[in-house]
Amino acid sequence: MIPTLLTAVLGIFAASILRGFTGFGFGLAAVPLLSLALPPAQVVPLVVVLQAIVGVAGVGSAWPLCDWRAVRRLTPGLIVGIPLGLIVLTGFEPNQVRLVIGVMIAASVVVLWRGLRLPPNPSPGITLGVGLVSGVMSGLSSMGGPPIVVYLLALAHSAARVRATSIIYFLLSALLSLVPMTWRGLIGQEVLIWAVACVPVLFGGSWIGTWGFRHAQPHHHRTTALVVLTLLSAVLIARAVAV
Repeated sequence: MIPTLLTAVLGIFAASILRGFTGFGFGLAAVPLLSLALPPAQVVPLVVVLQAIVGVAGVGSAWPLCDWRAVRRLTPGLIVGIPLGLIVLTGFEPNQVRLVIGVMIAASVVVLWRGLRLPPNPSPGITLGVGLVSGVMSGLSSMGGPPIVVYLLALAHSAARVRATSIIYFLLSALLSLVPMTWRGLIGQEVLIWAVACVPVLFGGSWIGTWGFRHAQPHHHRTTALVVLTLLSAVLIARAVAV
């Protein structure tokens, strides 16, 4: 029990620091770290609850800088994708889920490193597709960040705008995920107890990350995203193929 608790606390702390710095790293970091101690079917609901809590707290600062047009266009795909991801979550083995997520993140890293750029007003098909993939990954693992990170960085937004838009988008994603997760019985008493216990660590790490963002150079935001995505992809793939 003690090793599990320590892993959970350290995972939430590291993930909340990343989320405070980038606006989008919470699920990406928390899910693989917590999966080392807990099964994905329990980790995902816990991360969604925590992401909703910290997201509500960050709305005020993110609201004026958010790219609301992007959020509106991504939302339909998100709504459709989340239930599909939940079906996959409850129908496959944990290592299969980890491997799929790791490969998706690795593909996102390659796209980011290659410097993909989109026009200021991408076509509805592109935004719908990005939202759909993000929604599936959110329902599957609460890790819908990679497609959104690729999309926002490809629009050449400033670091502050990417961060603000990510905070709003992933709050919306978490709130939408809570409904089907609750209906399917994935958010029970044990998940809620874990969430309450992790709140102090959640806000402490988020404060540290926000402080770091305010004192960092803009290019540090993109570099941090790429490094974290690369590391998480490697961890998930290695965990999935380990015997």
